[in-house]
Amino acid sequence: MSAPLDTSLLQRLPVPGPWLSTQLRLAAVVCPIVQYAGEDHLLFVARPEGQRQHAGQLGFPGGMRHGDEDPVACALRECHEEIGAPPSAITVLGMLPPRESSSGILVHCIVGRLAPLQLAPDAREVVRVLRVPLRELRDDARWHERTPPKAATGYQPRTSPHFEFTSEAGGELLWGLTARFVRDLAARLV
Repeated sequence: MSAPLDTSLLQRLPVPGPWLSTQLRLAAVVCPIVQYAGEDHLLFVARPEGQRQHAGQLGFPGGMRHGDEDPVACALRECHEEIGAPPSAITVLGMLPPRESSSGILVHCIVGRLAPLQLAPDAREVVRVLRVPLRELRDDARWHERTPPKAATGYQPRTSPHFEFTSEAGGELLWGLTARFVRDLAARLV
């Protein structure tokens, strides 16, 4: 656990609250902070190519609201379903401002510290799990505002923040809603 980072986020991020009132469908994701190789990383999942929405894209574990669950319960349930991280393994540090996705869903982003554990990704929703050092994601020079990739689905804004990096699988591209959440988090750490 990175005590200085976690303390800073607890002070700078709002405490997660209820869903914002909207006519849009509701979803929540966890922005998992993990300690790896002696430094803080953000954890992302890569979606399968065959999915109807967000095929092949990188994102945070998360999904649609079920019943009357609040944003934290939704995000933690989805994180458990997608990567096998039980809610008890995540310390909630706050939330980022909700954002509308390209498919017309209002997404709440819960920031949390994920304890070290063996992950068990659900192959139906996750083809691989990636970690990116937070120090790299905070480097403004690594980010570029570009038009969305041609394969993008849903209504896309004219431009989106893009972050390119290399993983064990090769070249990777973080963009769209998840990239906006990462930029929101980085702005809180300045």
